[in-house]
Amino acid sequence: MTAQSVSILSTIANLILAVTKIVVGFLINSAALIADGIHSGMDVFSSFVTYFGIKAAKKPVDKEHPYGYYRMESLAGLVVTFLLTITGILILYEGAIRLFKAESVIYSFWAIIVLVGCIIVNETMSRLKFYFGRKYESLSLVADAEHSRADALSSVAVIVGLFLVRYFIYADSIIALLIGAYILRQTFVIGRKITDSLLDVANKDLEKKIKDTCEHFKIKVEEIKTRKIGGVNFAELKIQLDPKLKVEQASSITENLEDNLLNSIPELKYIVISVATHEFKRGTISSYGRRYHWGKGIKPLGPKKLGKRIVIPITEQENISEHFGEAQYLLVDKDKQGNVLQKKTVKNPYFTEEAHHGVKFLRSVSCNKVIAKRIGPGAQRNLEAFGIK
Repeated sequence: MTAQSVSILSTIANLILAVTKIVVGFLINSAALIADGIHSGMDVFSSFVTYFGIKAAKKPVDKEHPYGYYRMESLAGLVVTFLLTITGILILYEGAIRLFKAESVIYSFWAIIVLVGCIIVNETMSRLKFYFGRKYESLSLVADAEHSRADALSSVAVIVGLFLVRYFIYADSIIALLIGAYILRQTFVIGRKITDSLLDVANKDLEKKIKDTCEHFKIKVEEIKTRKIGGVNFAELKIQLDPKLKVEQASSITENLEDNLLNSIPELKYIVISVATHEFKRGTISSYGRRYHWGKGIKPLGPKKLGKRIVIPITEQENISEHFGEAQYLLVDKDKQGNVLQKKTVKNPYFTEEAHHGVKFLRSVSCNKVIAKRIGPGAQRNLEAFGIK
């Protein structure tokens, strides 16, 4: 189940609960139950906003948004917080009006049944949203889970009020006021988390994980910065390497470190690594399964691209190589009709006996498709990340 499907399910459940509670609340004249119904009604809209926030955040990076659309989740969470605030104020107002009017409430066994059902549904949805919200690092879904948890607890309070109203006429109104106050408190808690996200608050736990990984590879960290954007984390890292290393060697170590950090820390989606000793940097943003890289170590190679570019690894005898990573490649450009526009053999300047850097070469020549006898699973994942077939 995805975060989006959970938010859709929540929207439908909240709609049914809201209508049921408001209708029963008017039938028995219960301010607390009507207030609880209004709360569920606002939940419908908040779940709807959460769905669109999660959907928008999944859009891939583009030229206008090079860091992706991750903040859309934070904005959706901010809207949910605003809705919670309105809900709390409305409930406080309704409770205060009923308190001064001192209207009697009709005790109803069916109202209790309805509320028990609502508690079960809300608590189930809350746990579901908490689980998938944390699993997918979805801040807006976690905020919506808090909303559902508040709804379940407010329903418990309404049941207590319906029992107590037989002995104390103001019990229902007081319970409604307490529900409103509780919701405003939850608004403050959720709002603070979302504000931290919008202000790019540092993630100390993430910094420790990054430092531990660098220590494992015996790489000295000179400076580290982290920030949370929406439901993901960004990091900027400055490292020191042996000044005697060649730029190509330093680049290979940096690329290896970057891959390990992104693969071992799921919540890390974007990283920039600069090497103080070699004055170069590279960065990667991981956008929902795809990675986009940049860096001074990647330069355009080969002839000017004339159409769809197909690349084939070849041996010195110009036969198709048994290996994906090779010292030279055949570049073939074709038009939309499949006609060959140009062919050229280009040497791989990144190739060494220790590291072949086939993926790096394909990126340098703007490859669209590669034909090879054998490609390892790691290389396949990297090719897919760059949209190379």
